[in-house]
Amino acid sequence: MENTTRLLERQQALLAGRHALIVDADDAALAHLPAARITLHGELASLPLDQAQVLPDVPADTDLLIIILPKSRERLDLLLAALAGSITRPTECWLVGPGKGGIRGALKQFAALCGEPESLDSARHCKLFRGTLSPHPPVTLDQFERRWHCDGLTLCSLPGVFSHGRLDDGTALLLDTLADITLHGPVLDIGCGAGILTAQLARRGLEVSAVDVSTSAVAATERSLAANDLTARVYHSDLYSGLPGGAGAPRFRTVISNPPFHDGLAHHTGITQRLISEAPRHLQRGGSLWLVANQGLPYGDWLAQHFAQVTVAQENRRFRVWHARLQN
Repeated sequence: MENTTRLLERQQALLAGRHALIVDADDAALAHLPAARITLHGELASLPLDQAQVLPDVPADTDLLIIILPKSRERLDLLLAALAGSITRPTECWLVGPGKGGIRGALKQFAALCGEPESLDSARHCKLFRGTLSPHPPVTLDQFERRWHCDGLTLCSLPGVFSHGRLDDGTALLLDTLADITLHGPVLDIGCGAGILTAQLARRGLEVSAVDVSTSAVAATERSLAANDLTARVYHSDLYSGLPGGAGAPRFRTVISNPPFHDGLAHHTGITQRLISEAPRHLQRGGSLWLVANQGLPYGDWLAQHFAQVTVAQENRRFRVWHARLQN
């Protein structure tokens, strides 16, 4: 259970009888908070959400909004604006997050729409603040979209998407590595983000599927594809779990990924371990996995446990591109 959830659990008296919408939920345990009704909105395909979508919908009888502090300041602005544009009367609003996760800095944004915040509680290195959100005109995602150009492609990103509004250095190295390599489809792009890899692969005429655990990333990739008149299948999925067809015959010839390494302030490699260990079940015989990662991570050892051939295709001082291949 997340520490922010434990802090909210302490608010039993304040939650009693309330109809709460929890925005940007990051913990399944939030559904069991002691309120009359809890509606969970969020981005993550790994959670059982009532609303798995970029922007929250506020149920008509909601009398409490609870925002779990997002990692992105721009996403907090988007969420506050979207909530303010969805209500018709002033509504109590809480903001909860880790003390070292930037919640103090986020209070200025919170105050702009919710008034001077009141400190409700502090425990487990987390803080909880309360304000009153006032109604504002509705907003659209177009108002928060950021566009940029890369190698003749137009890329579209949304707040909260990895490397929002720019090409990150790891993906740049992976793109450079793949530029002169003949790839075989079907191809799966895991962690598609704003869709730069998906769009590049689709432009090469490959049959491409893309997945991301974040609804914002799925929406951004779909926008990037549309902006370039390209086609790919994009799924909201926790790694392979959301792909259609279940555990049928392996469908991909190539899997490509720039997997997440940082989870907030902590290193997080468990997702990549799963990505590597489960990949052979989704690859055809002789299929390949291309992976870019920070230098110093033990991905070579993990790849060797599941693939017949493992090589370093390219590297620099910060990143390494791994190529792992199954037996024919």
